[in-house]
Amino acid sequence: MALLPLLIVLFSAWHYDLLANIRSDYRWLVGTLFVGFAAFAGGAHIAVQRGWRHAVLWPMVAACVPLAGIVLFAGWASAFATVVLIASALALASCFPAASRSGIAIALMVGMASLMALVGWLLPFPIHHRAAYLIAALVLVVARWRALREMLGEAACALRGALSANPGWSILLIGATTIASLGLWLPSLNYDDNAVHLILPSQLLADGYYRLDVQTQSWAVAPWANNVLHAIAAVFAGQEARASVALLWLLLGISGAWRLARAVGASSPVALAAAAVFAAQPLTGYFTTTMQVDGASTAVLLHLAAVAAMPVHSRPGAAVIGLLAGLLLALKTSNLVYCLPLLVWLVVSLPGGTRARWLGTFVLCLLPVAASSYAYAWLVTGNPLFPFYNAVFKSPYYPLENFRDLKWMAGVSWRSLWDIAFKTNAYGQFFPGAAGLAVLATLPALIVDAARRPQPRWLLLWALATGLLLFWFMQYLRYIFPVLAVLAVLGTVALARFADRRVFAAAVVVLVLADATLMPTTSWIARENHWAQLLREGPAARTDIERKVMPERALLSRIVARDPNACVLMSNPRAPFVGTGRGHAISLHRRYDPELWRARNDAEADASGGKWRALLARIGASHVIVDPGKEPLLARTLAVMGHVVLDREGALEVRGAADEQARRCVPALRASRDRSVALLPMLGNMR
Repeated sequence: MALLPLLIVLFSAWHYDLLANIRSDYRWLVGTLFVGFAAFAGGAHIAVQRGWRHAVLWPMVAACVPLAGIVLFAGWASAFATVVLIASALALASCFPAASRSGIAIALMVGMASLMALVGWLLPFPIHHRAAYLIAALVLVVARWRALREMLGEAACALRGALSANPGWSILLIGATTIASLGLWLPSLNYDDNAVHLILPSQLLADGYYRLDVQTQSWAVAPWANNVLHAIAAVFAGQEARASVALLWLLLGISGAWRLARAVGASSPVALAAAAVFAAQPLTGYFTTTMQVDGASTAVLLHLAAVAAMPVHSRPGAAVIGLLAGLLLALKTSNLVYCLPLLVWLVVSLPGGTRARWLGTFVLCLLPVAASSYAYAWLVTGNPLFPFYNAVFKSPYYPLENFRDLKWMAGVSWRSLWDIAFKTNAYGQFFPGAAGLAVLATLPALIVDAARRPQPRWLLLWALATGLLLFWFMQYLRYIFPVLAVLAVLGTVALARFADRRVFAAAVVVLVLADATLMPTTSWIARENHWAQLLREGPAARTDIERKVMPERALLSRIVARDPNACVLMSNPRAPFVGTGRGHAISLHRRYDPELWRARNDAEADASGGKWRALLARIGASHVIVDPGKEPLLARTLAVMGHVVLDREGALEVRGAADEQARRCVPALRASRDRSVALLPMLGNMR
């Protein structure tokens, strides 16, 4: 009976033809990888059967496969940034004894939260330079070397023990992680990354400070923890390094799944199976392709859920939990919905006389980590939640409306969970199957387990209640991924309690293989299977992939490479990809720059081109990226002004003055929007 839901789900996947959106060459890639890892698992099994003392070498060699792919395609600079970020974060975390005692994953998150808080509060100051960051990291590591070495030694010992005790399950987990890590091979092609998330890293790389420019980009002061961490990695690397932080969130999410499974009574092999099921979920792989925060939120939340499930005496102290909760709120405001019930449980479960002191320490540690973006949003705009709830706060920098994306309002019904799995395109820019099959396949077992045991019961109720609340507000799959991850982990543990050991192993392998195969359904970029081209042509193919998928980014990168001081107008209001423009690029997007969007509409209404000329003079761009077929009036106006084609990518053209000396920026608009200078006028002359 425990396996019946899995069989129904697999039949339904065939009935709904979920493989229709998955290219055959990707299926071959997944099949080849799993055959290879099956061979590793077979070798490990034989080694264990024969009593070979070094059976741990099999999973260690298997782990070299994803690591080699990441280093080869993401690059050595990203690998270097990952190592320095880990070392710096752990050195900081070693200052919190409770974090050091809680394992390397929680220690790493505590260190990342501390780094993020420090840099977040200092963003407007012109101090964010590579030399300064590397010197600070070196000082931290040297000062805390003894504690750092001890922490790493204990972690290596624990990892070796887990691998050697369960080499087969470890290799399954490594195989699932390999599929999930494929997104780290790709350049940053995601819409939101190029429109929003990359702006902060690119500005720190270019100018050493963040402009807090909410007029050019409305989300400039939205919760920025993930963007700040990516910016730290980028400064360490001296270039964009998305893969560095995305890799850490992937590993921390896998560690959180393992910790949660152990916290609800799973054995070590079952915990590894639960971690493999989490790693194989399609959205786990999707979040390695992007800087969007829900994958990071999931990693932190899995650990917090595990902490809440522990006995009181086994939990980290209030300071550590406060830092983790602060990181969760600094990632996304809506994470408060997940966090509050856990906080209530943590406080209620404490002995009565310790609650006030615990809560005081918790808040003192949470606020510095969580508050930087909200504080700067309030100082710059008058709205701490900018651009949300602006009908309440009435900031002059955004329309007086309570922002809500009405595209994803498919409604909530008794069959929503089923539709999320098989009609996923109604819940985001996904294809059917993007939610994976693990939750549906294991939920019945979890419900039975929750009826029998209190631990999974309250975790199940918490996950369902908070997930339903967020889903009721907006039916968007990505926002409830943290809940799906928790349910998949708890469901895998429950399945192990009811199924025979061998049957459970077979079920988990099938689930992992099925969900890993569905990873391309999470986005049209993943569906194209650019990994085939990367494997054929090597890392150099990244440039060609970027040109084909996001020509605006390719053109902007070439402009900046030729002239770092160039300022660029991205004229298509539907392609606001200014992220790599080093703070010198402007879009005309309705939500991101409402003022210029209205001016653009006025200019389009004037067939003479006079208003376009006035607007271009006001913007003062040295280069304009335009599609003449879609924007004929602007293209004609530029031609009349003497602008010529300087570069081309597909239908897009880069236009600029024919005389290179006349091709210069007029900085008035950009300077007037630099809110850091307005906040810190004493630093104006330093820039």
